[in-house]
Amino acid sequence: MSGTASKSNKSDVLIIRNWPKMVFMWPTAVMSLVCGLVASFLPSWDAFFGGAFLICFTFNLLVITYDFPRSTSLTMLAAIVALVLAVILINQKYGIIAPLQAWLGSLDLKASADFYYAIFAGMFLLFIGMAFVTRFDYWELASNELIHHTGLLGNIERFSTAGLKLNTEINDVFEYILAGAGRIIMTIPGAPRPVVLDNVLRFNSIMERSKHILSRRVVEIEQDEPAKTKETSQQTQDEYE
Repeated sequence: MSGTASKSNKSDVLIIRNWPKMVFMWPTAVMSLVCGLVASFLPSWDAFFGGAFLICFTFNLLVITYDFPRSTSLTMLAAIVALVLAVILINQKYGIIAPLQAWLGSLDLKASADFYYAIFAGMFLLFIGMAFVTRFDYWELASNELIHHTGLLGNIERFSTAGLKLNTEINDVFEYILAGAGRIIMTIPGAPRPVVLDNVLRFNSIMERSKHILSRRVVEIEQDEPAKTKETSQQTQDEYE
């Protein structure tokens, strides 16, 4: 019975954390490990995977450097398609792809297995550090209050959920694809400005749970109001008698 109660209480509390942009570098970490294994056991493929590593690394840097809203992403996709078509048309007349291919083939993009393993180890330690830091700066949402936890000593700031508004934005399509991340904007009554939380992972799931938690407050208020009305009516009747 107590286990069921604790499970119910846990489901009524939502933890919201915003992460550093470094969290979106996980594809580079995975690719560095893969390239290290390839360099160790399949050395004939190390040049190919060296190029793949550079492409992945460049893409990750692009994601954390610029924001790509949906409109910008569609524009960029259209520009890439137009560029590819233009290169194909130019190649039919001037044959530019063959020299470019030969130049790319002449590049020696190999690296040692230790190099890749070192990159993976460094990024893995950074990820552990991020997970540790986010345990000391987060928001806790319950049906009746919003709590902000900060600092190693557990500083707490409490707000009522009465009038609380939560809005979401997908400010970067690639961040959403990589980690389901988005922006949550909390409008707290009485606060001087909205609280903006960037890089919230799995934020669609978080918003669904927040709707469920905040809806419990509405139900509790609706259930309390008839009881209060009944109590007031009984008190009035006693005074009249």
